[in-house]
Amino acid sequence: SDDSDMSNLSDDKDTRPAWDNKLQYLMAALGFAVGLGNIWRFPYLCKKNGGGAFLIPYVIMLFVEGYPLYYLELAVGQKIRKGTIGVWTHIHPMLGGVGIASNVISLLIGLYYNMILGWALFYFFNSFQANLPWATCPRINATHAIPECELSSPTNYFWYRDTLDISHTIEDGGEQNWRMVVVLFVAWVIVFLGMNKGIKSSGKVMYFATLFPYIVLIAFFIRGMTLDGAIDGVKYMFSPDVSRLKDADVWREAATQIFFSLGLGYGSIIAYSSYNQPKNNCRKDAIFVASANCLTSIFACVTVFSILGFKAKTRAMDCFERRFCLTSTERLLRMVNCSIESELNTNVEGPGLAFIAFTEAIIKFPAAPFWSILFFFMLLNIGMSSEFGILQTVVTSVLDSGVKISKTLLTAIMCSGMFVVGLLFSQRSGSYFLDIFDSYSATLALVTIALFEVLAVSYIYKISRFEKDLKEMVGVTPGYYWTISWRFTCPLALVIILGASLAGLFRKPLTYSGWNPATATKDKLLFPWGVVLIIFLVLASVACIPVYAILYHYGV
Repeated sequence: SDDSDMSNLSDDKDTRPAWDNKLQYLMAALGFAVGLGNIWRFPYLCKKNGGGAFLIPYVIMLFVEGYPLYYLELAVGQKIRKGTIGVWTHIHPMLGGVGIASNVISLLIGLYYNMILGWALFYFFNSFQANLPWATCPRINATHAIPECELSSPTNYFWYRDTLDISHTIEDGGEQNWRMVVVLFVAWVIVFLGMNKGIKSSGKVMYFATLFPYIVLIAFFIRGMTLDGAIDGVKYMFSPDVSRLKDADVWREAATQIFFSLGLGYGSIIAYSSYNQPKNNCRKDAIFVASANCLTSIFACVTVFSILGFKAKTRAMDCFERRFCLTSTERLLRMVNCSIESELNTNVEGPGLAFIAFTEAIIKFPAAPFWSILFFFMLLNIGMSSEFGILQTVVTSVLDSGVKISKTLLTAIMCSGMFVVGLLFSQRSGSYFLDIFDSYSATLALVTIALFEVLAVSYIYKISRFEKDLKEMVGVTPGYYWTISWRFTCPLALVIILGASLAGLFRKPLTYSGWNPATATKDKLLFPWGVVLIIFLVLASVACIPVYAILYHYGV
């Protein structure tokens, strides 16, 4: 019966593969948690939501939901020693849909995440040149550069035209961009090779994939801090705008960033910890990984802003020089503002931070190609270790379900299937679709999954039983902070975030920024069938929970 203690289920612990040692597991867990979001989503959110003030809701949310949910997922995975579907059906047979929803989300995110890795590959391969291709505008003839490039900048041109070959609107970019098809294919081949050998090899790969980015970040930090304008950038990041804390959106974004960043609800934490020793101290692991992840975000943020400060200062100086050459009437007509602040205020979000702002700063470094190779190789490592973690959820779930299929065949089917579906993102309008997936496919669904997880453990499995299991594994009963979080504060916070996210979704019309080649600027365009796509993305995963419960109830 499902009332029997969890410990009966550890009978397969001898046959289940395990990590070689504790360090290997921690590297894999940290490698999964530290993803591209730490490098570009976090600095962007900091900049958008009041600079240093954003750290306040971020740290509060870490305590309200980050630590408790991370510990909860680690503990159930380690105790039941199954993937995410196995864990929730064990807690209650009707809850299998929670595990299936996690798998669907992992597939959706794994789909577009690999396209971003494809972009990083494209830039990585293009960095092996004495003169970086995004340093100067391509020319039509000896005197004229391509207008689209002259109007924007060489880095913008290389990103929008050479890389994405982007269409102006989402409707008119149906044809494939063959360069992106090639890099997407290469990215999937790398994922297949990395995952095929199982957790033993992906564990060994993790040592490198997790530690190397830290070495590169430290190198960039030292390099960044010695640049002219670095201090202006860091000051800009840490000058808090406390008035932003009154805005509910800031708190919602802090909460969802914790989700994204730690990987809560994906099922990967459960899958990874299911390969742990039954007596492993998972409380220490939870505190270590969650803290290290947040500190990495802050460290990456300082590094990114030191380099953006340098870029802003160089641009401001160029702007002053250009102003000096203008006549006074031209100056009045153009109203040019050449301050470092105005340069830093120009919004660069998501991939644009890495592929436009960062590449532009790197051009100005001595030995630019070396730094470019290093930067994009770091992005590939960070991204791959997260992609392995995301897809490990699916592989573990399928193999645990008892389907007779070899790991190699399963990985090959999954990777080739996802490559074909991922061709949606290698179209000329692909990056617009990728933005929708990135903004909507996970947020609402992950929060819903986490809410079901914490309610299932607290009220169906019962906290008293969970406490007994934790005492058996960790050696101490969890204190009041943990039990109050699981029973009250965490579910309450999740309900509020869910409500706020749903309200935010329908509050204003859905728009996206279309790149206009004629003006070389972004136009705000209305999303034609955006709401339909978003509802589909959210329901694709969340609907699994009630559907599974209903089917189980009627004995289907």
